[in-house]
Amino acid sequence: MTWTWFDLAWPWIGSIAAAILLILLFGTQVLRSDLSLTRWRDPVWLSWLAVPIYMLHNIEEYGIDLLGRTHQFPNALCSTLGIAPYPACPVPPPFYLAVNISLIWVAGPIAALLSRRHRLIGFVFYGVIIINGVTHVAPMVLGRGYNPGAITALVLFLPSFVWVARTCFGPGRISYKGLAVIVATGVIIHVVLIGSVLSFIRGAMGDTALVSIQILNAILFLLIPWTAERLLKMRRNDFLISGATSD
Repeated sequence: MTWTWFDLAWPWIGSIAAAILLILLFGTQVLRSDLSLTRWRDPVWLSWLAVPIYMLHNIEEYGIDLLGRTHQFPNALCSTLGIAPYPACPVPPPFYLAVNISLIWVAGPIAALLSRRHRLIGFVFYGVIIINGVTHVAPMVLGRGYNPGAITALVLFLPSFVWVARTCFGPGRISYKGLAVIVATGVIIHVVLIGSVLSFIRGAMGDTALVSIQILNAILFLLIPWTAERLLKMRRNDFLISGATSD
């Protein structure tokens, strides 16, 4: 199994994008929707914040982890699945690109762009964040040791989800049905991801199908909250955070 230069470089490229987004988030008003609110209560600003948070998480997973190991998450995944590490692990390198580029570099920013008129789509990234965060932190809490991504999950993922859930959902804000939708979306995205990997390992699908499913999963990430907005018949006003005005 051979890694290309991009397989090894993409998390660092993402770190540059994360730095630019963080400068825009904290140094400008470009990604704001309501200047009468603080950044930490602005729904559009919070929607954009999820993107660099995940990009920073990718650095710990695929860049360098807390123990100084580089590109360690693929080996950790194979170990979790009970198979040999690379180069023996059969999971193809394009799988990791399909997961992260399509979801984090493409679907995540699209969700943030849509957040001004579609709050539920804007917040859907936090559903992936909380489920992924739990999968990283739980093994460490249970005494199974550190895994690449656990620290950013603990420090960034869990607190950011709790803040968004408490600040933007509930009476006078987005209904808890909306919160259930974004968490359910995170669960579904992870079930499809892991289920496809297990099917691949068992020989039920080939490399192309495995990679294609990850791209379709990123589309599903946007489609679920979009559909939920219509099924729940959420009106424009249902997405206004307490104290905000229409943008």
